[in-house]
Amino acid sequence: MSKGKAWAAFGLSAVALALATPVAAKSLDMEGRAAAAATVTRGQARFTVLTSGLIRMEWSPTARFVDAPSQVFIDREQPVPRFTTTVENGRLVIRTDALEMSYILDSGRFTAANLSVRSRTLKPAFSWRPGTAATGNLHGTARTLDRYSGDRQIDNGSRLDLGQGLISRDGWHVVDDSSSFVFDGDREAPWVQKRDCGDCQDLYFFGYGHDYTTALGDYAKVAGRQPMPPRFAFGYWWSRYWNYSDRELRDLVGDLDRTGFPLDVLVIDMDWHRTDDLSWDPRYVVKDEVGEGVGWTGYSWNRSLFPDPKRFLSWLEQRKVKATLNLHPASGIPPREETYAAFAKAMGVTDGKAVPFEGADRRFVDNWFKLTLDPLTAQGVDFWWLDWQQWPESKVMPGLSNTWWLNHLFYTRMQQADANRALIYHRWGGLGNHRYQIGFSGDAVITWDSLAYQPYFTATASNVLYGYWSHDIGGHMFADGLAPEQRKIDPELYVRWMQFGAFSPILRTHSAKDGNLRKEPWRFSPEVLSTLRDTVALRYQLAPYIYTASRQAYDTGVSILRPLYYAWPDQAQAYAERGQYMFGDDMLLAPVTKAGKDGVTQTSIWLPPGQWYDSNRGETLSGGRTIVRDYLLNEIPLFVRAGAVIPMNPPSMQNLQQVDGSKLVLRVLPGGSARTRLYEDAGDSEGYRGDAYSFTPITSARDTGQAQLTVHPREGRYPGMAAARQITIEFPAATLPTRVTVNGASYSRSDQPSEGSWHYVGNALTARIVVPAIAADAQLNVQVEFAPDTRIEGLAYRMKRTAAAVAWLKDHWPAPEPLPDDVSLAGQFGQLVDYEPERLATLIAEFDQRSTRLVPLVQASRASPEVKAEFARRIAMIRAER
Repeated sequence: MSKGKAWAAFGLSAVALALATPVAAKSLDMEGRAAAAATVTRGQARFTVLTSGLIRMEWSPTARFVDAPSQVFIDREQPVPRFTTTVENGRLVIRTDALEMSYILDSGRFTAANLSVRSRTLKPAFSWRPGTAATGNLHGTARTLDRYSGDRQIDNGSRLDLGQGLISRDGWHVVDDSSSFVFDGDREAPWVQKRDCGDCQDLYFFGYGHDYTTALGDYAKVAGRQPMPPRFAFGYWWSRYWNYSDRELRDLVGDLDRTGFPLDVLVIDMDWHRTDDLSWDPRYVVKDEVGEGVGWTGYSWNRSLFPDPKRFLSWLEQRKVKATLNLHPASGIPPREETYAAFAKAMGVTDGKAVPFEGADRRFVDNWFKLTLDPLTAQGVDFWWLDWQQWPESKVMPGLSNTWWLNHLFYTRMQQADANRALIYHRWGGLGNHRYQIGFSGDAVITWDSLAYQPYFTATASNVLYGYWSHDIGGHMFADGLAPEQRKIDPELYVRWMQFGAFSPILRTHSAKDGNLRKEPWRFSPEVLSTLRDTVALRYQLAPYIYTASRQAYDTGVSILRPLYYAWPDQAQAYAERGQYMFGDDMLLAPVTKAGKDGVTQTSIWLPPGQWYDSNRGETLSGGRTIVRDYLLNEIPLFVRAGAVIPMNPPSMQNLQQVDGSKLVLRVLPGGSARTRLYEDAGDSEGYRGDAYSFTPITSARDTGQAQLTVHPREGRYPGMAAARQITIEFPAATLPTRVTVNGASYSRSDQPSEGSWHYVGNALTARIVVPAIAADAQLNVQVEFAPDTRIEGLAYRMKRTAAAVAWLKDHWPAPEPLPDDVSLAGQFGQLVDYEPERLATLIAEFDQRSTRLVPLVQASRASPEVKAEFARRIAMIRAER
């Protein structure tokens, strides 16, 4: 079975079922020449049918056409789709299953008068000619959010231009590749060069109707796949622009560990190298020999901060923390650098002046890596943060984007030089840059507007396959002119930003060099610290689900974080709800992006058609409507497809490099059935591009009375894979099981988690089955019967909110009087269930009865009128949500 067909077989959503079948994995070589049977040449025009919905259209005055890979389109050697070619009344007509293209023979350059493409079977129907206005384009992405508050630039008030994406409500899109650079024939290290013909046309017509995922899959086939980042990249990244020392970073890593925060990546900004004479104040800026500000470029360690860099990096490696260093390479190699003498000699520079930067100079680049960057990599630098902010184009090859080209150079260099999986961290450089993850969006202003814009910005980037944006979580800098007393982090804003970060491609905090910007979790209140810790822990638990979605992005072109309209293209709300998105196939997020009132934020959420499990409230809802929900600071608007199975890590996971596949948690949600697959590989090798990976098919069905789960034998192999695994199955929002069987054997209840038994977690209202380790290539069958009780729907929310209201009341209760007994007992309902799960039905009834008495009991107390009123308001909110 091909990977594409397998996704359709085991996918959970309409998106998965519609995905294009991916091509077989290839080597890193590019193949620009299409199959001869796919091309139709008539005089000065050549047409290449790449897929049923994608036709390349070339015109050349000399009838010489381009077969070299271009910056955007690198792999035109595709299976030849079904199509016909005829000549009708002097017109060349090419028909595929989806499109009909017509061109007047020998009529010259493509114009509206001689070329047209129309849909045959696609909906909505369309007819295109050169010059047809694209009115429904859904945009792509932008290079940076530097100094933006939301989508508005704070210096000039302009709106951010997200450009043209591949996806349009018109049903078609054209990529004009006529002026892009092409790669030469060097198979080892391809280099860009200008096209021979400046007057030629090279157009790619994508026709897809509203089948957006097919268009993305077609683009991935010919423009290259979204490569998978190494597994550690999906963990927590700590980053701050600060002149950290070796000692301070060791303390930071240790403090994160002591306070319960996992860590996978440490980002070290530019102060790792010497920054002498660096200034932001125009009065003190010193220009170097090439006209750049002194201090930005550097490759020599600041030994006052890092006396022994190799030992420091070795210490990080022992702690399984990856390190990346910031680069601003515009000043080339100045004389102050430790490698200058060797570099100048290699470049033939004898005047003692700086060797200027030029990325399009092969000699400069080869020496740059060999003499300057590779020695730093050998010391222990795991990957580079490439921060190009200077002149946009090459000086020797005008038109070549420095950003795009540097991203290509660094990524492919890592592929060629290291067996580990390639990874860089950089700015968006235009179409084709999706092949070089990961992007960072730059220095956004710390405002609610910035947070509110980033979900839309991130989702829209998937329209150009740029699926791995990394944002400065929490924002980068305060707005200009902000009063000194206001230059401090708003804990509520920071928590909400971190919650979005946990459900975005990359979770990385960062901030400007400002003593007021301290995001260390222990600097916040205990409540905020706890919420931040739980948020990061949830990210680590969800890593198997996220990693599987990353593989899907590689195979199909559908990014992890994607707009709603991929799955619901004919629903107007799917386009209107810019703050919502899908995270993988099964999770719908509507992050809180505005300040709350009295500790609560009210959010309007559009639920697409279907059944959805509200993970915050523990209830199943029907979609196709808009709902309004309120959220406490520690609550996230997360809705999961009813019946979905979510693969997870155990809660104890502290580092994604430690994942070996030997332990797995499967969370089976109520309300439906599921067919999915768990993806696994070695985590940090390029073997996933070939056949070094595995899939584990999983099927399930769960309703109010019973559940069945089958974990099928693992398929595939990769180095280091675990031969056996211990699986824990969780059933949230469940009543007490009356019967549990695992591979035909009956399991009994235990008061504590133990292998070969099941237990009930009262505080989570979750039945949990702990299966002893079994061979990964064996099948696991689990069947559960539950006691009928519809009161379990939404009980988690009522329990949690009641406990929060009682906790608030305790803080405001007149001392030394005790709380009324029923108030105290209502606040710890979950604990009562933990102690006596067999009495669950009775305890629910008692809880419901107590809930009706809470307000009268407090009203009759000696509490102040204000406390009585606020407590009554909080309880009324719980009842209103029922």
